[in-house]
Amino acid sequence: MRAATTAASVLVVLGLTAVSAPAVADHTDPQTPLAPTEGVVVSGIERGEGTWEHLANFPGVANPALTGGGTDLEFFTPAGSSDIWGAFGTLGQDVAGSVGQRFIQLTDGGKVEPTWRADHGSAHCAPASTSVTGLQHDTQIAERGKVTLVTDTTDATGRCHDPKGGGIEIIDASDPEKPREVHLVRFPGYSHTNTLDQRRPWIVYSSASDFSGRNWIDVMDMRSCFGKAKWSTDKRRSECRPRISRIQLEDHWTQQRDQDTGKLEPGSATCHDITYARKRLYCAALNATVILDVSGLTDRKGRVRGQALDCEVVEGTGTGAQVTDCSGKGLESTEHASGWKMLGFYQHPGRDCAPGSDTRTCNTNIFAHSDDAVAVSHEADPTPDERFMFVTDERGGGIVPPGASCSPGIDNPFGNGGAHALDISDPRNIDYATTPTGDKAVYISDAVVPAETFCDIHVIEQVPGEQRLIAAYYSQGIKIVDYYVDREGNLQFEERASFTLPNTNTWAAEDFKITRNPDGTRTYYLATNDIHRGIDVVSWTGKPNPMGSKAPKSSDRVTNAGLAGVSALTLAAAALYRRRRAGQS
Repeated sequence: MRAATTAASVLVVLGLTAVSAPAVADHTDPQTPLAPTEGVVVSGIERGEGTWEHLANFPGVANPALTGGGTDLEFFTPAGSSDIWGAFGTLGQDVAGSVGQRFIQLTDGGKVEPTWRADHGSAHCAPASTSVTGLQHDTQIAERGKVTLVTDTTDATGRCHDPKGGGIEIIDASDPEKPREVHLVRFPGYSHTNTLDQRRPWIVYSSASDFSGRNWIDVMDMRSCFGKAKWSTDKRRSECRPRISRIQLEDHWTQQRDQDTGKLEPGSATCHDITYARKRLYCAALNATVILDVSGLTDRKGRVRGQALDCEVVEGTGTGAQVTDCSGKGLESTEHASGWKMLGFYQHPGRDCAPGSDTRTCNTNIFAHSDDAVAVSHEADPTPDERFMFVTDERGGGIVPPGASCSPGIDNPFGNGGAHALDISDPRNIDYATTPTGDKAVYISDAVVPAETFCDIHVIEQVPGEQRLIAAYYSQGIKIVDYYVDREGNLQFEERASFTLPNTNTWAAEDFKITRNPDGTRTYYLATNDIHRGIDVVSWTGKPNPMGSKAPKSSDRVTNAGLAGVSALTLAAAALYRRRRAGQS
């Protein structure tokens, strides 16, 4: 998916002690573990159907008291192998041992046997101070022939190999036990997440998650970085020269629409996250969700149409890799990509956080209920038939109450953002999908454990060939969520099962292997990346939900109600906001 992601525009500043620079040009050895490689297998809270098993854990940092665990993840199969590997990103960096990209071999001879193999230290350094959420090391994997490139993102200054800039670091992982950076790119607005073009794997789309008028998508063409599998690191570094182009969005596509008046609010935003599917980009643009057709973005030779940015190449830091510096190419730049077109957009109420003042400098909305509207459009994924689109709502940016709060049995209608289903069968006229009872189709999980922060859905993944989502739900763990569409086109969700490990803060969860069992069930092997726990490998055994399945007769409820709550102060504020909204309606 692309990618995945974190709290948009929220800064958590840590004071860190500087460390002396290593004497070697490339500052870490891939075969030297930068964090513990063996964690403890534990029990978790199980709900719903099926059975769960915790198989392995790889801690995120040496000091568990520090927030520097896992973020995004992607799977790949190295050239000449049949085994599945994963690249796992790290949130932030600290002197205690953040990694950057951790490489885990998940299967051995087809058997699930998770094993640490290498660490790439793109986060293994300590700037004086930095935004932890801006150094999330979002991951994508591009393969051409026998060459595997991993892209690693930061949207704040302070990255190890380029302290002055943020953007994308390109890593050669053709030998996944010896990953090494080959080039870096600086972007204005930096790079919050990045997304691979599955049809053209040399094209990467960069999302800045920015409210500052930089409403564009940077397009990186890294074809020159592939070359030949036999190239040395020095040769790949000398030949790797990415070309950067820009898809310029119109302001009104990404503006939010006031929940009371329906009028557009000033300003604009860019994509927080992008999903590529069937020649389209699905841009979750914080206050809106935009669909683009990029089938004509490249010419017959695979080159991006239009005019590329003219960017300087400079030396890297603590590395032999160089940096393409596009950071100065801001609002005044007129070089744009062509050959793409906008298909449709949906403007959400977005953020509105203060009574009576129409204040939108926050990451939540205390006027639009979480089961009625999206405050922060975080991720947008289409169904395989492109009939519906799931938009996740990262209220509170994951860390700001009351939007990111929940507690079992307490109704805070502005917390606990979920997944909203939109009908995109006609992208020019996008609207909510509805349930059989006529309600908006929204999935929000009941709370398993109380959480003052990080109670939101985060990254979702669709199980191939099934009407099933695997959702990373921050403090609530892993969710198995099924959806059903009836003959009238109504859509309903049902949470099938969940698994909550101790002290969990799950960023991403995805299946990497599925086996069929004689009794008709399937065992889904999942890898997760967790802000607190690091990497976990788990399995869930249960009934499948193939495409075309009808809702079970016993399914008489749809998980559409958000349950949230934290402190007496927060709950009292929620009650006040609820009364004010009722008075306005």
